[in-house]
Amino acid sequence: MNIFERLYLFFYLRKKRKELTYQKKLPFPLISVGNLTFGGTGKTPFTVALAKEIKKAGYEPIILTRGYRGKLKGPTVVSKDMNADDVGDEPLMMAMDGLKVVKSIDRHTGGIYAIEKFGLNEQDKVVFILDDGFQHWRLYRDLNILLIDGIRIFGNARLIPFGALRSPINEISEADMIFITKKENEKLKQALTEIGFKEIHFAPLKIEGIKDSEGRDIKPYGKKAFAFAGIADFQGFINCLKELNLKIIGQKKFIDHKKYTEKTLKKIEKLAKDAELLITTKKDFVKIKEKATILKQRICYLEISLKINEKSVANVIDFLLKLKYNRTKSFKA
Repeated sequence: MNIFERLYLFFYLRKKRKELTYQKKLPFPLISVGNLTFGGTGKTPFTVALAKEIKKAGYEPIILTRGYRGKLKGPTVVSKDMNADDVGDEPLMMAMDGLKVVKSIDRHTGGIYAIEKFGLNEQDKVVFILDDGFQHWRLYRDLNILLIDGIRIFGNARLIPFGALRSPINEISEADMIFITKKENEKLKQALTEIGFKEIHFAPLKIEGIKDSEGRDIKPYGKKAFAFAGIADFQGFINCLKELNLKIIGQKKFIDHKKYTEKTLKKIEKLAKDAELLITTKKDFVKIKEKATILKQRICYLEISLKINEKSVANVIDFLLKLKYNRTKSFKA
């Protein structure tokens, strides 16, 4: 570990100690979903999948999110017709799936706002899901879920700025459940089992297909495509497209959470002049859907999901039933 990593770790631990000292608690169970690394674990599709499964089981999930790079500080309820520039790309994606999403810089304030906004009371079977919560210690979590990319794992296992780690690897011990995402990596599962973890599950990636700007399925097979995206795991996106037998004639990688201006979109249009389709991720699409006409209606996006098996869901629900709905809830949190 060099001096820059040590400096990052110093401020990281100082922030953690401070937030734990002033930690607050919401009056309903809270599940945190997060990772050790900087993006690329499939956190948003996992959160969506988990929320849907919790809803199927008879609970009401409410997602609390910071809404990274969204201009609105909140608290505010995110709806599918809002602008990604205001609320952030990932919250908008989750709202498009019909889920209750509350954006707030202060997630505890967001939770209290949700209780008031939705008129919740002690009889309601509400479960808060804290989006990207592993490093958010200000809010008490009842269940700490950690996601690990089954392909890239921890990258070079170094801290920011020389690696992808946001937290030191030893903090994996703070997880209650671990989900290995994208690929069913048995070696990783075995290694985690050997150091004492029992709750280890897989959440493999499933390619749902290609959607046009109206959300309709299209058949892309054999068509010439230009791919672009601003995500952490750009190569993973390209690999998914290759599985669909597309002819990728060009590609452009942008920084994660890229904001698309008209100038940027015109540049993409020029680069993709020979392509039949311009394909991006859903995360990027929500930021440019209102400007799709600039790209002459050729824009479409890759739809993916992460699959959580029945046993994994049952374990989460069992946890909620046994431990959390027996506690006394206080609305003075």
